[in-house]
Amino acid sequence: MINKSILAYFQQGGRLTVNKALRLFHTTELRKVVSRLRRQGHDIRSTRLSDATLDGRKVYFNEYYLHYEN
Repeated sequence: MINKSILAYFQQGGRLTVNKALRLFHTTELRKVVSRLRRQGHDIRSTRLSDATLDGRKVYFNEYYLHYEN
């Protein structure tokens, strides 16, 4: 069921990080869901982003999205 909700979000043009998936879908399993959706043939891609923590450290994370051909 969570797979379908996340796929619908991607199909509407949504982008997800692990933190955003936790807030929106109450799951910490985004990477597993993305893997399952990819195995089903969905072209889910990721962009590597970075941010600074409160103490100034640089952290990296992925933002996932569904790729569409134009």
